[in-house]
Amino acid sequence: MPQPPLLQVLLIEDNPGDAELVKVALADAGGFKVHWAQALLPGLDRATRGDIDLVLLDLNLPDSHGLEGLHAMRTHAPSLPVILLTGFESESMALRAVESGAQEYVVKGTLEGSALARALLRALARHKINAQSSRSDSGREEAKVLGFLGAKGGVGSTTVACHLGMELRRQTNGRVLVMDLDLAGSTIAYLMNVNSPYGVTEVAYDFLHLDENSWSKLKASGPEGLDVIQSGGPVFREEKQPRAERVRLVLRFLRSLYQWIVVDLGRMGLLSAHVAEDVDRLYMVGTCDLLGLNQMRSAASALLQNGFRRDALALVLNQAPALSQSFNLEFEKFLGVPVEAVLPECRKDFEASFQNGKRLGESRKFQSHIAQLVAGIAGVRVGKDTQAPKPGFSFLAGALRRATTGV
Repeated sequence: MPQPPLLQVLLIEDNPGDAELVKVALADAGGFKVHWAQALLPGLDRATRGDIDLVLLDLNLPDSHGLEGLHAMRTHAPSLPVILLTGFESESMALRAVESGAQEYVVKGTLEGSALARALLRALARHKINAQSSRSDSGREEAKVLGFLGAKGGVGSTTVACHLGMELRRQTNGRVLVMDLDLAGSTIAYLMNVNSPYGVTEVAYDFLHLDENSWSKLKASGPEGLDVIQSGGPVFREEKQPRAERVRLVLRFLRSLYQWIVVDLGRMGLLSAHVAEDVDRLYMVGTCDLLGLNQMRSAASALLQNGFRRDALALVLNQAPALSQSFNLEFEKFLGVPVEAVLPECRKDFEASFQNGKRLGESRKFQSHIAQLVAGIAGVRVGKDTQAPKPGFSFLAGALRRATTGV
């Protein structure tokens, strides 16, 4: 007869001795597998990645104190029951925590295996009953996250991300967030004419207090009715930039508030590489010149070698002449990754718009290609006026041959 699956318990406890007592107690009881984190942030990261059934949370941790950790866990992992670990002197706080959403509390020093197991099972059953009664309130789908990564500087990945965010809003009429993670500057804020005192840096550093109400005060309103969160910008020194784990947790929290999240990841770096693991589709933006092609291939290869999912990666060729479908296939063969869009060279259009005070620029030719890309992403049928132009003569055959053969 097959054995029932083990219950996956996440233990967040900074004291190795207390952690060992819990592990031994649950091992004696049987039926549990314990995952251990020594601070709240790595615990939240593990909890929000899935495959956890319940959380055993210490009230006092290196990066949270009192009810702060419970608040963060209820906000960012609301589907998980939380059982508190407390000392005798903190029992009154534990009672207040139960009133604030914890399912149960266990006093350290009384961690006998069968009693602890019964407390966990009671908490899990109570949580399931509460979840069933409030299921009608949890029907919101999570956002699809689209990341844009520049193979090198100057390829226009920020412009592409901005236009795509606005077009998503136009075609779907859903809630759309454009998020700037290019910490080398505040380009999105400039292009979208957003002036806010808050950015990704502030949100990430105050992550433990982030909830839907505080987020409504941190985000800015952009064009077409979409929301914008700007980067910290160049005024922040390297040591002041947010850690990737905090940014990833912010992104996971925001999934529940939007239909689409468009993230400008800037160029390849430690932050962008880590955050890219949380996107549903990563678009690497590059150009069709010889240097651009080789940089795209190198960057894509680096991502794949480090475990990024091949089926989640696509290329966007920007500032390019129109290409035939057969030529797209040649690019894909050379680059090893599908080319999802080829965007035309429209610098003159954008420069003319910029001189007229429009920072993002306007180009019907560029926007028609963006509309086609968004239609494919969102599954929306576009009209004849948004069809991409038919390809004409291209000089790129020679460039591709030189990139492939070096001749």
